[in-house]
Amino acid sequence: MSAELSRRAGHYAAAVAERLLDAGLPVTGVQSRGPWHDADGGEYLDVEAGISFTQAFQDQHGGGDCGLHWAGTSGWCLYTADQEDRYLSGVRWPGAGLLPEPRIVAAFVDAFRRDPAGAGSSEQPLYRQEGQDFAVLLDSLAPYLPAQPCLFEEPQIRFADLHRRAYEDRVRRALVSRASHPLTHLYLRQGELTALLHLLEYAESSTPSALNRLLAADLGARAGQPPEAADTHKSAFQEAHHRRQAF
Repeated sequence: MSAELSRRAGHYAAAVAERLLDAGLPVTGVQSRGPWHDADGGEYLDVEAGISFTQAFQDQHGGGDCGLHWAGTSGWCLYTADQEDRYLSGVRWPGAGLLPEPRIVAAFVDAFRRDPAGAGSSEQPLYRQEGQDFAVLLDSLAPYLPAQPCLFEEPQIRFADLHRRAYEDRVRRALVSRASHPLTHLYLRQGELTALLHLLEYAESSTPSALNRLLAADLGARAGQPPEAADTHKSAFQEAHHRRQAF
């Protein structure tokens, strides 16, 4: 029971994370766990899940721990803390029920980013009793199980695929330049450009991607060109994109 509660809660968190990624948020992972007991007498009687963000996102909201947490008794909350706060006093609850649709959670996060003090409530709700009615909760979480369970049995595997595809889409959209896009003259030190190319190479060696290769080729080709030549230079990605359209 505990493992299945954790798995289903994790898939619910992955569904919410997908909506957040679609909204352009810097999500980094999902976590979940069910009831547990340890040899030292510690225990947790219910189920919970969470969604984490990049450190840059956390820095924008206090600089301490920051993320989304789902409790099987109270639903979602967004917690923040400054670097000195160990008790996560900045917690906001959307008050949208135990299992709000992912779009509602995404709207709550968007509202929080615009007005942290005005989003949701600081009062923690209670929708079910701790450790009770697990069978009902399992049924309620079932709609968020993956459509292809053989490929994404574990929530973390599902999230990894969502995460990869979301960032590939972001990069692809950014690289398809349009005439209306302004030209940007960004002056980099040679060491900064070299460091960026090293990072792209590292990303390519870890997770091979044509987008990494094309962007690295484009930056490498532009390096050292005068601004006039760089402005008229067609990127490697654009050339590949036009070739695909021609077929």
